Parts: sequence; C-alpha cells; structure tokens
Amino acid sequence: MSLAITALTSPVLAIAQSTPTELADLSLEALLDFDFGDNTGDKKSRKSWKFDYSYHRLSIGGYKIGTKDVSFDDVLFTPGETRTGQNYPVVPTFITQEVHGFSASYALSEQTALSILVPYILQATDHISILPGFDNFLLKSEGIGDIAFNASHQKHINTKAILKFSAGVRIPVGSINNTGDTPRNGIGTLERLPYTMQIGSGTFDTAFALQYVCVEDELTYGATINSVVRTGKNKNDYRLGNNIGVGLWAQYAFNHWVQPAIRVNVRHIGEIKGRDASLLVPTAFPFPASITNPSNYGGEKANIALSLRSCPKKGCEISFNVEYGKPLYQNLNGVQPKEKSNFSIGAAIKF
Repeated sequence: MSLAITALTSPVLAIAQSTPTELADLSLEALLDFDFGDNTGDKKSRKSWKFDYSYHRLSIGGYKIGTKDVSFDDVLFTPGETRTGQNYPVVPTFITQEVHGFSASYALSEQTALSILVPYILQATDHISILPGFDNFLLKSEGIGDIAFNASHQKHINTKAILKFSAGVRIPVGSINNTGDTPRNGIGTLERLPYTMQIGSGTFDTAFALQYVCVEDELTYGATINSVVRTGKNKNDYRLGNNIGVGLWAQYAFNHWVQPAIRVNVRHIGEIKGRDASLLVPTAFPFPASITNPSNYGGEKANIALSLRSCPKKGCEISFNVEYGKPLYQNLNGVQPKEKSNFSIGAAIKF
C-alpha cells in the first residue's frame, strides 16, 4: 500500500497567477502525501527514514481575463489609447518559476510520521513596456523559501483502503523584500519586486490534507482534498490568498520499473488581501503592471497530469518520478498571465 502511495506524491496544483511560494505548495502537498515506510508490521524491516528531492518548473505565458484569452497588445497600453484598468505600460510576457524541494520524513510508527521541507526557489520574468530604456527587460529572484513542518496520521479502513490526515505549518523564512531594476524610478535604481517575484509569503501559513487511497491488485486509485490557509498580514501589509483543491488519480503498476499514473486537480485560490504600497505609482492608474494589482490574483483552474514512477528494486527503497501537466480550464481574476505547463522530477530513498 505504502509503495503505491509514494507513486502519487508529486501532485500538480492548479495555480492561478502565482507567487513562487504558491509553487512551493507543490512540494508541500507532496510532503503532506508521503508514505510511511513498508507497513509490514515488522519493526525491524520497517523503513523509518525517507529523504526526497524534487524539482518543479512552472511555465507561464500569454494572458487571460476570466476565461478569455487576450494578446500582449491587448494588455499593453500604448500612447494614443485610452488607459483602463485592463491595460498597463509594463507587461510581463513569460514567467518561469522553479522549486528545488528537499524533504526528510521520519515514521514514529506505522501510522504516524513527522517531516520537514526546505524549498529553494528561482524565478525569471521577461517584460515589455513603453517606457524609455525598458522596451524589453528581464527580472530575476531566488533564495530559500518558507520552511514547512508536517505531521501525518493514517488509518486502515479495510485491507485495501487507507484514510490519511495531514497537517502542517510553514515558517516565513523566504524573503518578501527582493529588489530589482524596475521602470518605477528609472534606469539604475532598485525597487521592491511585485508579488510574483517574492520568494516567501511573509506569514505563518497552515496546510491540511485528507487523502483516500485504495489498492486493487496492480491498480491504485484515490482522492485528495487539501488547503493552505494564511494568517494575518506580512510586514509589507498584504497576505496571499487562501486556497483549496481536490484531486482524483489512478496509478497502474505493470512492475516495479514501470508505474504510470494520471491525475486531475481542481483548485480555487483567493485574491491577495491588502497591498504593498511600494509597488504603486502616484497616478490615476496606480498599478504600472497587472502583477502589481492584488485583485489580479487567484481564480479557478483544472489541471491534468501524467506521471511515471520507477524503482530499481521491488522493495522501492529507491524510487524516481517524473510528471508533466497541462491546464484544462482557467478562470482567472482580473488580467493575469496564464499557465502553459508544469513539469516535475524527483527521487526518494527510504531506510
């Protein structure tokens, strides 16, 4: 049972316009779903420790207003046009977010385990604008993200099915004060970057997950519901949106080498509450880019992903995973860059 669960521990989140810390939720959700060793009941043979490495890459490009696709020209304000709340002098075009996730888990028993996740996050954003010296420019940020701690408990419903509850807290270690040379004050100055380029949330966040897993010979299937809840506001006077998601998945083990899976996820993410005043400009339209407007965050999205797990040995003490996902549906708040694809790879060792 536990070996089957491990094959499904790289879930694809349905992310609306996202901050890097929301992409780190990919690793956090994987942490919430980790397995508990071999569950043989034999204390000597049970694998108490598990170490994971995962790499997640989210590619974003193009725009949507709600469910409607719009072009860069539609979003870019140019002189002679009427300025509105849906066009901007600065437009991010393509965004790449990456997370290297390092986690360690320890099984206190066959039912209960503790774990920690440390993400290292990188982001790069291409822009176009009408401002002199900033026709095309690139901004980058990187660093250690918010560190997550988690406790999980599982219960056998019968000989084939498990119900597992997980709860975690994320400590705001990641920076929310990254700076870059933006157009707000001209060339050669450093200003605080928008929400999409800050590495952390700046708040203590809690995460919960409930997972059902059933094994029918070589076929494993199940469902997961999970959420991330933010608390208070950070030092820059905002907090990221709460989110909740549900997922259905199935995995078939031809053998220990070849274990393909399919997953469908649906997620709702709320708008950012509050605003970082340093991102505003003193004009009738204070948001120079869509990503500086807190209302242009959140929405609903459905994703589908295909994955493959492989183990060199039948016991799967060492395992490798690869997953690729695409959005099926995106209904985004305001004017937002849309997701193009989501890719992850990972490896785990148990002893």
